[in-house]
Amino acid sequence: MNSREREALLIDDASKAVKAAMQSFDGTFGEVPFCKSTDFGMLSADEQVGVHQTEMAHYRDRPDVSAVHFCLTSAQALLEISQTLLRQANQLTPLEQERSWKRLAEDAKVAGRSAYRAVLILSDPSVARMAASDRARAANA
Repeated sequence: MNSREREALLIDDASKAVKAAMQSFDGTFGEVPFCKSTDFGMLSADEQVGVHQTEMAHYRDRPDVSAVHFCLTSAQALLEISQTLLRQANQLTPLEQERSWKRLAEDAKVAGRSAYRAVLILSDPSVARMAASDRARAANA
């Protein structure tokens, strides 16, 4: 087994661990609402408002849970990129190479957007005030 294959196995293990963490996390805390932009664009204006309100309410009510979910989603997408790069055949046809790069670009978008969404949730001033208030109540209880 060469070093590239060993590294690929390590990344596979990491990917399995992140997937297990995501499943456990969702099982413990419930799923975090999120509508992909392609799905969101197909909704009517009223449906879009409803989806947005549902997402934002969840993010404000459970910012820590929401942020962890999106961090795990980002990590998983980055691991998928790493797996693809390590396992990519040296001799891809031009069409195969184009498809591979498009998939990598999509995974990179998912990773970046998920991490960015976590930052937005955690940097929302109203979320920060609620979290501080919750901590103060817990300390006084």
